[in-house]
Amino acid sequence: MDHARFLDDVSGTLSTEFEQNRRVLTFEEYLEVVAKRPQQQVRSAAQYLVDCFDYWGRSPDNPKRFRLFDAPWDEGRDLVVGQESAQNAIYRHLTSFAAQRRVNKLILLHGPNGSAKSTLLACITRALEAYSRSDDGALYCFSWVFPTDKATGRRLGFGETAPAEPTGSFAGLPDDKLDARIQSDLRDHPLLLLPIAHRQRLLESLLGAEGRVPLVLSKGELSPRNQTIAERLFATYRGDLKKLLRHVQVERFFVSRRFRRAAVTVEPQMHIDAAVRQLTADRSLTSLPLPLQSTTLYEPVGDLVDANRGVIEYNDLLKRPIDTFKYLLATCEKSTVALSNQILHLDLVLLASSNELHLVAFKEHHDWPSFKGRIELVRVPYLRSWLLEKRIYDEQVAEETPGRPIGPHVTTLAALWAVLTRLRKPNAEVYPKEVRTTISALTPLQKADLYALGRTPPGLPLEKARLLRAQVQALLNEEREDGEYEGQVGASPREMKSVLLSAAQRAEFTTLSPLAVLSEIRDLCRQSSVYGFLKLEKEGAYRDPVALIDAVRGRWLELASDDLFRALGLVTREQYDELFRRYLINVSHSERNEKLMNPVTGRLEEPDAVLMKEMERDLAIDREAKEFRRDLLGRVGAASQKAPVTPSDYRELFPQLFEKLESSYYARQRPAIRKAVMDMLRLLAGEGDALPPADRRRAEESLGRLRQEIGYDEASAHEALSTLLAERLPE
Repeated sequence: MDHARFLDDVSGTLSTEFEQNRRVLTFEEYLEVVAKRPQQQVRSAAQYLVDCFDYWGRSPDNPKRFRLFDAPWDEGRDLVVGQESAQNAIYRHLTSFAAQRRVNKLILLHGPNGSAKSTLLACITRALEAYSRSDDGALYCFSWVFPTDKATGRRLGFGETAPAEPTGSFAGLPDDKLDARIQSDLRDHPLLLLPIAHRQRLLESLLGAEGRVPLVLSKGELSPRNQTIAERLFATYRGDLKKLLRHVQVERFFVSRRFRRAAVTVEPQMHIDAAVRQLTADRSLTSLPLPLQSTTLYEPVGDLVDANRGVIEYNDLLKRPIDTFKYLLATCEKSTVALSNQILHLDLVLLASSNELHLVAFKEHHDWPSFKGRIELVRVPYLRSWLLEKRIYDEQVAEETPGRPIGPHVTTLAALWAVLTRLRKPNAEVYPKEVRTTISALTPLQKADLYALGRTPPGLPLEKARLLRAQVQALLNEEREDGEYEGQVGASPREMKSVLLSAAQRAEFTTLSPLAVLSEIRDLCRQSSVYGFLKLEKEGAYRDPVALIDAVRGRWLELASDDLFRALGLVTREQYDELFRRYLINVSHSERNEKLMNPVTGRLEEPDAVLMKEMERDLAIDREAKEFRRDLLGRVGAASQKAPVTPSDYRELFPQLFEKLESSYYARQRPAIRKAVMDMLRLLAGEGDALPPADRRRAEESLGRLRQEIGYDEASAHEALSTLLAERLPE
């Protein structure tokens, strides 16, 4: 690589980007930017956050989900899994602040440990960083600049001689021609330099009389330090605003958590989040103009100051003694903070997180009523969909167990058990009468599948299945009289990740396998003094962590059976659903004497008589096939009058038929399945040479499909096959 050329390319690219981003402007140039896109530049911090949410948009696959929480700017790193309800609640509060034109409350995310509160807030600040670098997210503040004698012909521009620059501004002077530069302490909006009456006139001309301008711009003023400097310059220049504005350098700034620029995270601490220090005591500023040297300037410092024009996040706010954040009462309501010698007016959104236990304790405090009206609560429970929970573990476990083989379904079992520990027995009495019995009979596993897959209990009539699905949101939102809600307690993702990592190190297993995970979970269940959810009172089959291990183990055997059937080329549950759908389509066309389109050839053909006869043979119908077919179509027609019937409804509409179909098939295939499993185990044990060539070839092909199509390694395959042979295929 030609390093000199490389540096030239980088330098040229950065210079171009600097100019394109309009990093440094005169005040007049900034007014041109405002005139071109007034709505973009006339925004409060709350509106800026709303626009940030809208900029990333909603997920095309899930309209309830904001893409912001998928971290698209960073290829999905540290995204938020699930929590759409919390996402929409945050957005709702932000839009309310924007509509009111001011922030008057703190948004407090509360929930159990490890429920993604901090991840939600971190995603918001990371999104702001990325948004601020886009054209739509351009943010500007300003600094005061004072040129040298050489630049003006008079000391620091305080004279009547014309400046060297044609525009009359000192904003573009290089550093060697500046004697002093004072940055805006609160990153004040440049438009605040205009007097209120004239500012309002400008904004009305740009936005129209109906334009909603945030109060921070329509009524706001400069920070005390900027106001002091502006007043001294205004007096020196005898009211000439244009001369005053020569000292204004408008700068584009970018949100940055690392540099605490409009995005600050505050950890639990014991001091106030803002202070003030004297600026003119700094020797580096002795070259200020004489009128300013004789003026005492103060510089506010602290978390609130650094966060202005953006967001501040109080991590675990309620862990701090209440006296250390009582000032937030005024800050939340008025967007101000009182210091020893000045009052700061802020433009920022206040976000916070709290453990559920600390919030419950805080509600008992005598100051709670004062805070209640100044806080918007957003609940962030544990996930109750094991499919979503599984996503949390999939990538992290692979990253944190390098070189260790991971068996299929490992994260599924961990996610399923974690979710099962969080579920509560539903209070059937609060639901409609026609669905109470169904809800009361739900097992923890059935409830988990209802949340994750929309799957209703087997054998449930279609109408009752539809009624049950209609109550899913009510089940998720169910709250007890004592205020406890589902998802408030249970195994946390952090604990389950520790389980998975510990399982990967167990000496008795050579791989991170399902049985290793289940063994580690059993060990965890013996530590009731460590994990609070293990001490909870049982609610029938609910809140019984040890018994739930058996339910999860049963699910693993079902999954392993499906894998085996796929490897052997047998029919799986999903294939049965598709087979029954094809059967109904052929029956429907046969009864109407119509041809149907062959999806392979694209030709119209007669209904498949062979398919229909084989299905009816397996169903062992005890009446005429024609009568059976008409009855089948009649039931589908009757069900479709209440709501459209989809292929996924067939299993619920005809549960007995599916059960008969599957049991008939596997009864015939069971001896062959058992022999195939034994052959594969012999092959894994190194005894393949003793098998007949044809049997060995079939065993090798089946093991090959287990490895290549499903992801089994030898140890995982041996574990699954030997367990299935002993428990599902005994002699």
